[in-house]
Amino acid sequence: MRHFKNINEWKETEYKHVFFDMDGTVTRAKSLITPEMTEALLILKKKHDVIIVSGQTRQDIARQTKNFPSYYLCQNGNHALDAVSGKEFWKNELSDVQKAEIMGHIHSLPRTWPVKDENDLIEGRGSQISYSLLGHHEDVAKKEAFDPDCKKRETMLLEHPLVSETVEVKIGGTTTFDYFEKGKNKGRNVTRFAKLMGWRLEDCVYIGDRLFPGGNDDTVLGVCDTLQVSGPDDTFVAVKKII
Repeated sequence: MRHFKNINEWKETEYKHVFFDMDGTVTRAKSLITPEMTEALLILKKKHDVIIVSGQTRQDIARQTKNFPSYYLCQNGNHALDAVSGKEFWKNELSDVQKAEIMGHIHSLPRTWPVKDENDLIEGRGSQISYSLLGHHEDVAKKEAFDPDCKKRETMLLEHPLVSETVEVKIGGTTTFDYFEKGKNKGRNVTRFAKLMGWRLEDCVYIGDRLFPGGNDDTVLGVCDTLQVSGPDDTFVAVKKII
């Protein structure tokens, strides 16, 4: 399977099924989809399957994409459903022991900067816990400027690794750590969904902004073709190339 490191080197082939990360790919972090992106995806959907793969909940994906009619792989794919029919394919949940282990790691991470709202840092999403270093609902521009190359979060994990047999953590969004059950990551769930639908992985492509070691898209590398984008503008160009 091929990995294209940027939009300039991407050579689009006849894909049938297009998987998209959401925050930083289809939309800006915690932001609404633009009318231009919606229109492009609706055209794409006429001849292709469109699948949104996100660390967000079903409700947040629906809100940010304005109920875009596609398949949703929520919480890194640990909740899979058809947003059109409402059919649910599977839904995993963290155990109380796993939640406690995750919270222990979160509280071990140092923070030397002020935050606007201490109660906005941690979101429990059922099969995932997401910890934002600034706040999930902080100003988007401020979040995008906080750790644009992910080096702060990479350093934090190197200095304070999560050692666990049951849960793992990935860098997600603009300021976030995503925690979920070990092995139940985007790569596994994209593979699982394609198999369930009877799709050949050779006919699939995954487009995301975190296709680097430690990023929450990196487990899709090797599963199907992948395209690294720098943001929604790149994604829009990619969609236009396909259609």
